[in-house]
Amino acid sequence: MNTGAGKRSTRSVAKRVAVIYYPGRVDRKKLAAAIDLATVNHDFEPTLWLPTSAEEPGGQQALRAIAQKATHLLIAGGDGTAREVFESVVQAGLADLVTFGIIPSGTGNVLARHLKIDLYDLRTAVKRALTGNRHPIDLGLAKIIYHDGSRAEKIFSVMAGMGLDAKIMQKTDPKLKRAFGWVAYIDGGIKALPTIFERMSISVDSREARRLKVVTIIVGNVGWLPGNITLMPTASLDDGILDVAAVGPRRFWNWIDFWGRVTFLQSARENRQIRHLMDATANVKTLENLSGKKIRITPEQPVYIQLDGDPMGKVLEVEFEVQPRAVTIRS
Repeated sequence: MNTGAGKRSTRSVAKRVAVIYYPGRVDRKKLAAAIDLATVNHDFEPTLWLPTSAEEPGGQQALRAIAQKATHLLIAGGDGTAREVFESVVQAGLADLVTFGIIPSGTGNVLARHLKIDLYDLRTAVKRALTGNRHPIDLGLAKIIYHDGSRAEKIFSVMAGMGLDAKIMQKTDPKLKRAFGWVAYIDGGIKALPTIFERMSISVDSREARRLKVVTIIVGNVGWLPGNITLMPTASLDDGILDVAAVGPRRFWNWIDFWGRVTFLQSARENRQIRHLMDATANVKTLENLSGKKIRITPEQPVYIQLDGDPMGKVLEVEFEVQPRAVTIRS
């Protein structure tokens, strides 16, 4: 008889850090020193180092790390790298085996900003990423039908965009983006001119579809961008909801209204009275906000799409669905 059957082992699970990083942006020596400092009293196995490349931007590294018994995936990169890692781990059904930490070293670092991770203090960011509190967050699932009829399912953690913003990212030179960050989008914006209004049908939670004339539609898991730009004031990383911003200024004064609204709301998003006043006076042709668990968007003509800043080409239709508390971040 096996007298040990049914008893839980008192032996602790071995902990191991795997660092998924972009070699051109990350100082491995400094990062290794910060990891050693954060793990010195926590009994971690030797760290795995897994550089990304153009051919393998993060997802395959994450799966290899888990196969080698990693318990903490440290993502030293931007929102695009995090998206690749989350997508591979979640779609493989392995998200319960690891926690994730973010060491911001990308262009926008929007997810890191929402998690209030320090962008400039490496030691603190690493310590929080490895031993900080656990925060389950939602992800978005995009079920895409491309313009050629092919299909794909993609994960995003920050925002998806259909229209002008995606076109700008599609036209942005990756080399300029790596060298100059957000400034490179100016070049992409010039290449994306002239601004074209798109007609898109949108249905939220299976309600009757509405036909909108917009510059772009954003589906977000978070609500604001760097530069004090608030597109979706009520969005949250863990509310089980996706938020929508339909952006459609028609004339010059509509753009003034739009930029005033999205920059003012960033400072006022915690004030319910101010938010209510802004909502009551909103011009839906300038900016309209919606929210739901499932959003289907069908443009009249194929439009560009981006997920967390990564251009994905042109699409015929996308169904967005929230994935509640899909991954656990330490911060």
